[in-house]
Parts: sequence; structure tokens; C-alpha cells
Amino acid sequence: MSTYGVLLVSSAKIKAFTNVNDNLDEQLLLPNIQIAQDLGLQNLLGTLFFNTIKTNAQAGTLTPAQNTLLQDYIQPYLLWRAVYEALPSIYMRMMNKSVIVGDTEQGKAVSKTDFSYLRDIHQSRFEFYAQRMMDYLKNNPNDFPEYYTWTSTDGMAPSKENYFSGIQFHPGMRKLPNPNYRLYGIQSYSDPTGDNCCNDSSY
Repeated sequence: MSTYGVLLVSSAKIKAFTNVNDNLDEQLLLPNIQIAQDLGLQNLLGTLFFNTIKTNAQAGTLTPAQNTLLQDYIQPYLLWRAVYEALPSIYMRMMNKSVIVGDTEQGKAVSKTDFSYLRDIHQSRFEFYAQRMMDYLKNNPNDFPEYYTWTSTDGMAPSKENYFSGIQFHPGMRKLPNPNYRLYGIQSYSDPTGDNCCNDSSY
């Protein structure tokens, strides 16, 4: 039995629990719920467990643990991931003759910079819920055997790490490696985590 058209969250729930307006055309949300599931959720759960959840949801045979996972972890993730995926379609439409950015009587379309800022907010939200879901799966291995019994013939492997879009700098020495730096008039600074934070007296 095919589960391709099985959606694990409804457009009504997205409108109820996100900042999407009630009058938004449902056709702008439904394809992007599918994209959020295939590109996002399948990557997190792996194809085997992803299909198990969809099959059981379609048949109404979710275990209590799977139902908790769906209601409390998968759906919050999909709410924000689906809106993230839908935002480009909301921002611009593909019409017969061109791609347009629309204005309305109530306002005008945001700039590309504002649009990117809005999309970044939604990305940070679905990444939070993705990490929360992965922590839950990690802490309850006996409830979700399909997540841990993946093999190379089962499609995509479950992701054990959430994507992180930021840049993290670890503490370390900031001194220049050249011992003759003073000959070139280049200042050197101590490790900012040490006692001489931001102090250039070391040169």
C-alpha cells in the first residue's frame, strides 16, 4: 500500500499553531507538507522508520510510543518546516507568463532581505524541534526499533546529527605563528579566554 500521499500534519493545524493566516490558500501548504516530510523528516528518521510511521498512521495502528512521537515531536517539527518550505511559494507565484511577486490592498510584498530574515526565523524553529525529536529518540531506543535497525537496503539512513547553520568558534590561542612579527609591525593578541583578554601588552 502506497503511503506517498500520507500527510502527518494538516494544513488546518499549521494555520492554528503558526503565524500563517487563515485565508492562505491550502494549495500553497499541502505540497510543502509533503516536501517537509520527504526532505526533512525522512532524513531525520531514515526511510525505514519514516515509512513505518506513515503506514501505521494511515492504518490507525500507531503504537502508544509512536503516537506520542507523532503528536509531541514530529508534528511540531513539520508545522514549522512546512511553512519554511512554503514561504517561497507564498512570496512569489509562477504564473502562465512569468514569476510574480504580488502586492495587495492591505500591503506590499516584503523585500528580499526581509524575506530571508523571516525564513531564517522559521529555520531556527524547525531545527529546534528536530533536535528535540532526535533527543527523544535517543533516550527511548526500546520504543523505536526501526530507527535503530536500519540497513543499507532500507533507503536513507536516519540522521544522528541535526544540521546547524551557525559558526562556532572554539577557544584557542590567537597569537600569530611568526616569531618575528614585531619586525613587520604586526601586533599579536593573547587568547581572549585567558587572564589577558583583549590586552595587547604581550607584544
